[in-house]
Amino acid sequence: MFELLPGVGVVLPHNAGVLRFGMSEERAQWVLSTIADVRGYWSCGGRGVDDGHREHWSFGARLGALDIDVTGSEHGCRNITFAREGGLTVDPVVWRDVDVFGYPAAEVEAALPPPAEREELGLYLFPGTPGLPSAPEATAQSHMARVRLTTEDRSARRMY
Repeated sequence: MFELLPGVGVVLPHNAGVLRFGMSEERAQWVLSTIADVRGYWSCGGRGVDDGHREHWSFGARLGALDIDVTGSEHGCRNITFAREGGLTVDPVVWRDVDVFGYPAAEVEAALPPPAEREELGLYLFPGTPGLPSAPEATAQSHMARVRLTTEDRSARRMY
């Protein structure tokens, strides 16, 4: 089970430790590599942000149907994102005892605090099952497609 800890990071399954905000890129890669094959990639981490960060890094891993993306700066790990690529994940992604990918998005939203409260904690949920049509009946049954946990200062975002 992946346990989301806003402001701290993510507890990894199988006693693999905690992927913590503020970790260096190398340390974060090492921690995540204990459960999945880690791959570096280019990310536009600084797009739309004027927060004084000069360096941005990113890497990802795949564990079954679950994509895990981690980004950061010279100040360490700043974002951890989970995306479910169809099918069910082997290890649930949980916040406050709710498997955010395990139930329809409407049920997850109803079980958790409202969006404004989640955003203050740096937790963003994105409903919609990839590959399904956007008809109302499909949307009602869709699961979360992506979950993002961040420590970024949202006030630093510029709107274009």
